[in-house]
Amino acid sequence: MSRADLERLGGLARNPAAPESVLLRILTGAEGPVRGSVFERAEVPESVCDAAVSHPDRKVRGYLALGAGASGAQRARLAADRDPWVRRRVAAGPEVHGRRRKADPLPDEVCARLARDEDRQVRAWLGMFVPVPEAVWALLLADPEAEVRESALYHWRAAPAEAVRPLLDDPDPAVRRAAAQVADVVVGAPAEILEQLGSASGRRRQGIAAGAVLTGELADRLYATDDEDVRQGLAANPGLPGRLVTVLASDASPAVRLAVSLRPELTEGQRAAIDWHVGPKDRIRPPAWVARSLTDLVLMRACAESAHPGLRRFAAYSPHLPGDLVARLAADEDFVVRMLLCENHPAAPGELLLETLLASPYITRFDQLGQPRFPRAGLARFARSDDPGARMLVARDPDAPVELIERLSHDPSAGVRGAMARDARLPVGRLLELLDEPETVGAAAEGPALPLTAMEGILSAAGIP
Repeated sequence: MSRADLERLGGLARNPAAPESVLLRILTGAEGPVRGSVFERAEVPESVCDAAVSHPDRKVRGYLALGAGASGAQRARLAADRDPWVRRRVAAGPEVHGRRRKADPLPDEVCARLARDEDRQVRAWLGMFVPVPEAVWALLLADPEAEVRESALYHWRAAPAEAVRPLLDDPDPAVRRAAAQVADVVVGAPAEILEQLGSASGRRRQGIAAGAVLTGELADRLYATDDEDVRQGLAANPGLPGRLVTVLASDASPAVRLAVSLRPELTEGQRAAIDWHVGPKDRIRPPAWVARSLTDLVLMRACAESAHPGLRRFAAYSPHLPGDLVARLAADEDFVVRMLLCENHPAAPGELLLETLLASPYITRFDQLGQPRFPRAGLARFARSDDPGARMLVARDPDAPVELIERLSHDPSAGVRGAMARDARLPVGRLLELLDEPETVGAAAEGPALPLTAMEGILSAAGIP
């Protein structure tokens, strides 16, 4: 089977107009991973799931288990599969890319059943990519197998401190290390901490110094190493004594001074007295306290209202900000603040989502297209933009005329031509031409205007009965 055949089959499997008979032929007659494309659709017909659940090839059942387009209830049908290889994939769930794209979670009772599965790896894979209830996480953290406890620590992204803290004393060293990493703490005697620093790389040295459970003596010994990475980590350590906060605020290193300026307990006056700098292209790695504080609206308000763009960026990570802070950050002068708000807050204004997509230099610029607030009206105005990404948006405008869609289907950019091919308004004749162009075969096979005869032709060319 040629590469073009595979691309056409994959596109056809995702085509919203493809009938169930076509999808079933791909699932049962094709070979290899292309069969999994039928489970990447926006909606997966129950008849296709029926065929997958009863299929003798466990790989086919595995495609359903990991299908990002399949519902949690559909994937849950395999939670009692006879093969643990399949159950592991049900437990892990679909790996979905993009901040706004989420796979449907499994039903709670299915998660609880998988948390008691006889196969250790099923329990260890549970919740790898989709959320599970807190009660199930508690079961996994108390599992008799260390591998399961360790895995649960890494995958429970919102684990509260009280759930993690007991595992800092776990009998298994791998679990203890995982708990320390999740809690962002480094435990040990001063000599042990210094020994770890001696064998660590720059970023890891920062992490050790930032997470070390400090005594006054250990803080002094770490500072005395005269290592810039260690000082930068110390500057972010929540237990740093006030006297060293003052010393590090005047450090010779700009990176150290910036880290001090981001400490949440400082007043705006104290922050302003520090010589810090944040440029529009500077990346700031959020300290550990940010992830733990996103629901603390008092602290998030202080961050959002700060004169420090770094703190405003931290506030923009919170999906819990009230409307007045959303409006404030949506108008922020710092592009990264506005971009992070779009990536993290469900109520980011639609015009800001569009503005950010058009201005972003990052590969994640299209991640927000699926947001309900992303505007559609008026996007035809970008038809003559120099940016191919902007021209692709024309297909999302419900009022874009057919003539414009057809014209852009001849665009120099394959991405733009592909976007027009997926538009139901594109004339069939032009769609069939794109089906034969090497750069657009897959996109054209997704086109809702594709005739059934063309679908049949794709299947026949691939040798699928």
